[in-house]
Amino acid sequence: MLGIFAMLGYGVEDVIAKTMLSNRNAIRIAVVSQTIGTILFLAVALTYDLALPSSTIICLALISGVISAFVLSSYYLALSLGKASIVSPMFSCMSVVAVVLSLLVLGESLTGLQLSLISLVFAGILLVAFEKSETKDSAHKLSVLLALLAALLGGSGIIIQKWIAESSHYLMAFVLSRIFMISFMLPISPLIRETRPVITSRTYAKLAILGLMDVSAFFCWYIGLRIGLVSIVTPIVLSSPAVTVVLAHIFLNERVRLHQRLGILAVVAGIVLLSVIS
Repeated sequence: MLGIFAMLGYGVEDVIAKTMLSNRNAIRIAVVSQTIGTILFLAVALTYDLALPSSTIICLALISGVISAFVLSSYYLALSLGKASIVSPMFSCMSVVAVVLSLLVLGESLTGLQLSLISLVFAGILLVAFEKSETKDSAHKLSVLLALLAALLGGSGIIIQKWIAESSHYLMAFVLSRIFMISFMLPISPLIRETRPVITSRTYAKLAILGLMDVSAFFCWYIGLRIGLVSIVTPIVLSSPAVTVVLAHIFLNERVRLHQRLGILAVVAGIVLLSVIS
């Protein structure tokens, strides 16, 4: 269930983010929204007894923060350049990397039925992602490359998140990884010479919603990793393109082709059956 909540949250977040992003302010928007979300989460977390984790876990949180900074920066830049209905499924290929690493590094094992359902989810993601580009411009190609780069980096980061989530002081470790992520994102925006976005009261409200949805979805994913298998939780969470594509069609007027609709059905069927048998 946590994986499904995270999946729905990410699907909605992608569409909200797309309405706010341009290729000149993507990372600034990400930094502000993540900062607001983390502060709101920290306000709730402080009601619990937060103790510092071990030095090993702090180091892992630092590594996770660095990876997450590059993953989120690449993904938001990709969203600013391309269609949400294409970028989101390409990013979700991260689950392929995570599942392979979970089998090789963590020694996880799957039943034949679980493996078949995960394969169905992967096939659905590929169907949703595949679309003939109506334009052969460099922005479209760059958005796909950035999404795939984020997927590759993010897949390795999930394994580290699994180790952090299983620690005794997992809540504080989560907060630290978010703080490290924001800290490493701060210098990226000036390096690529982004413009400062115009911030209004309405924009702040959207940024707060965006940040809160992201941190909530990620925390559900994080707790899911603590109590479940990477190879089960991650494909469910990263089935969010099924939500993104539908919402992008409704609110962003992005076209959904027949094979993408079939892909959405495959993703939904796969995650529902996975959640029932797991």
